[in-house]
Amino acid sequence: MFVLETLLQGAVDTLFVLIILAIAKKVRDARFSAALQPAGGDPRELTADYQVEEASNLAVALRICGLSIGFGFGLAGVVSGGVVRFSAGMDLVLQNMGQLLGYCALLLVFLFLAELIADRIILSQVNNTVELKNGNTAVGLAEFGIFVATGLIAYGSFHGEGGGWYTALGFFGMGQAALIAFAAIYEWATPFRMVEQIRQGNAAAGLMLGGTLVTLGVILCFAIAGPFTGWREGIIGFAVSAGVGIALLIPFQILIDKIFLPNTTLKIEVERDRNVAASAVTVCLQVALAIMIGSLVAG
Repeated sequence: MFVLETLLQGAVDTLFVLIILAIAKKVRDARFSAALQPAGGDPRELTADYQVEEASNLAVALRICGLSIGFGFGLAGVVSGGVVRFSAGMDLVLQNMGQLLGYCALLLVFLFLAELIADRIILSQVNNTVELKNGNTAVGLAEFGIFVATGLIAYGSFHGEGGGWYTALGFFGMGQAALIAFAAIYEWATPFRMVEQIRQGNAAAGLMLGGTLVTLGVILCFAIAGPFTGWREGIIGFAVSAGVGIALLIPFQILIDKIFLPNTTLKIEVERDRNVAASAVTVCLQVALAIMIGSLVAG
């Protein structure tokens, strides 16, 4: 009996998530087409479905993948406290579903806000949607990282006891502010113009920016994914974690450069050679360090 109930619960929960994702897809596709309409052209080509299915456009696919993974992380935070089982009664199940629906709607707002921030602030010199339609994989990689980082922050914002939608909104806002601040610092500290390289289609640069933002997202996720004990403690803890993450990530990137790319530099590999392999090594090592830093900060 327990096995059957678990299977039924899993099927209903999965269907619920698929319905939410289908709604999000409709909204996302409408936004994608609307952003391209001023440029004109064949209306069929102005849809995300066409770009993925017919044009095999990896750049557009990366945006979709980033949004999907980000939603998955955020949803995991929403349901981390558990879901009401059918054995508790349909009234409680329906009430729980209503709450989940509200949180999912808030999560989708978070992700679409992240898309706006990516387009208007972090990559302000780039027309993201047009570049994606033109196959600019660098923009796709940067957006992928921004959305995954946003999902990690959303996970931490929804996770834990003692809060609600207002605490999720507050910590998400602080997390996005930290991402924006770090992106600006990273652009300033990098020995070449990162955003300009992304605009020019340098996939190595897109991977570096997106991957580094994921790294910060990991640290922030650990920092805020706990029980809410008050705004003062929460804000102080978040500020300390964000400060530690921002202060350590760039020096660690330089150290990784010296140790794991001993015969070259990131400036040469990213700006001159557009070496995606070198960027991938650096980003993955950064994420590994971020997991350790995040666990220490959270502890």
